[in-house]
Amino acid sequence: MYLVKAKPDFAAKRVEYLYEAFQQNKKCDTLFAVRGREIQAHLVVLMACSEIFMTKENLLNDVFSEYDDEVIDAILKYCYTGEINIGDKHRKKLLELANRLEVNIPPQFKTVNKSNCLNVLKSTEDSELLKKAMDLTLENFETLHKTQGFLNLPLFNVMEILKSNDLLVPSEESVFNAVKLWVNHDDANRTSDLAQLMRFVRLFLLPLEFIVNEVMTFCLSCAECMTTIRQEIINKNDKSFVPRETPRRIIQKMALVGGWDIDTANTIDIFDGLKNSWTLSKNIGINKRLFASVLMGDWILIIGGKNSLDKSVTSVEYIDLKSGEKKPLKPLNQARHLFSAVTLRRGSSTDVYAIGGYDNGHLSSVERWSSNTGDWEIIAPLLVAVSNQSASVIADKIYITGGRTNENGKTISTNKVQMYSVETNSWTYRAQMIQGRYNHSSVAFKGKLYVAGGYDSSILDSVEHYDPNANVWTAFIKLPQAAYAISLGCFQNKLFSMGGFDKSDVWEYDETNISWKASTSLSRTRSRAVAIVIPYDSII
Repeated sequence: MYLVKAKPDFAAKRVEYLYEAFQQNKKCDTLFAVRGREIQAHLVVLMACSEIFMTKENLLNDVFSEYDDEVIDAILKYCYTGEINIGDKHRKKLLELANRLEVNIPPQFKTVNKSNCLNVLKSTEDSELLKKAMDLTLENFETLHKTQGFLNLPLFNVMEILKSNDLLVPSEESVFNAVKLWVNHDDANRTSDLAQLMRFVRLFLLPLEFIVNEVMTFCLSCAECMTTIRQEIINKNDKSFVPRETPRRIIQKMALVGGWDIDTANTIDIFDGLKNSWTLSKNIGINKRLFASVLMGDWILIIGGKNSLDKSVTSVEYIDLKSGEKKPLKPLNQARHLFSAVTLRRGSSTDVYAIGGYDNGHLSSVERWSSNTGDWEIIAPLLVAVSNQSASVIADKIYITGGRTNENGKTISTNKVQMYSVETNSWTYRAQMIQGRYNHSSVAFKGKLYVAGGYDSSILDSVEHYDPNANVWTAFIKLPQAAYAISLGCFQNKLFSMGGFDKSDVWEYDETNISWKASTSLSRTRSRAVAIVIPYDSII
């Protein structure tokens, strides 16, 4: 037996022959009559794309008569070559005809995605496609501006991108670097465009050192640019100057801080939205667990918790996200673990609240740290002592949801909600949750308070949200799996549920399909952590 194989392009050459015959109306065996025009083709080729051509051949003349010649020619050419070359004004009609003929058009022709958005941006006139392409470009600018597709964009498109307030970047340095790359790609013809592009670089967002060393060096030959740069340097040295421009959307990262055991709590899980991945930080040297964490500027505060001897502690430390430095702050008045902490502005002070928790019993005590004084002060206590609760802030009010408490000599989970007002330094009850729960999580998302998971008589998958204006709780879409000690977080305007006891799963709420969908898992299992959004250039 002999096995002979032709060259890899053997079959392709045969189809090329058929396409040439189609163009010359040779050896064709099927005919379409469309508005006085005769179109001949090879039935076997058309049938390979869709059986409609065989089963409904007599009806196709009427179908084709509804479409322009450009659309008909494009669909037939696709059947022979697999290529589509058609203007945007005919795109929707081509898709419509392909659906009627049951011809499978490639997804990239149907949708705008990250891989083709720059090409769509410079080639389409369809307003709907343009918007989709621009949205994707703005969302993925940090990676796209380094590609050949961006470097090949015309000046008009580049200006449209750079002037948008919705441009998502880790810092304004990325915008300047994009200008530099685009101009250098064809500096002989593009240097004259530099002044126009530099108008969209928001110099007030750049560090003075970067302006002097990078921007000024690159723009030395542009007199108009240098005038603007020198004025910005003067502005930066004038402490009373307030810039009028609008800041960009800044890329950030999400950090899960803390955990149930000391080993876990000594590291931080960090999610990079650009890379869609979680990484584990180095050991941060916090020899305790079940502490509370908050973000305050460039600091993460590590408050209270349990030490290696399993004792509640009063210690408070901060980690500087820019330098990685760790230093102590003044300790709490009350040792506590399994408690809640939030931040709230009060006048010129950024305040940190340590609320409830456990230390030989459930605690009702609340204390407040002021950034102005660096001291902790005792303030109004909770209405009911709780531990394992959750806390969130909406419209300058602190909401404590659920938790464990003592009632009639028994430890129970509660569905009570306690709200704190800074103005009155007092707590009041609000509408009770539908479900009593502890070791759950809460987060403020789009003006409502969401709570999820936790434990009552069993592990919970229920989710509910609270409308502070109506003072009403409403059941929400359940989690894909029951979980307690999870972490809810809001990141890039999306709602996430992360981790939980013995879990590394991450779920993202899909607003379009009203469901939870799987997202990239944590680098390890993590429970009772706090989700904090941190600057993209944090070094931890």
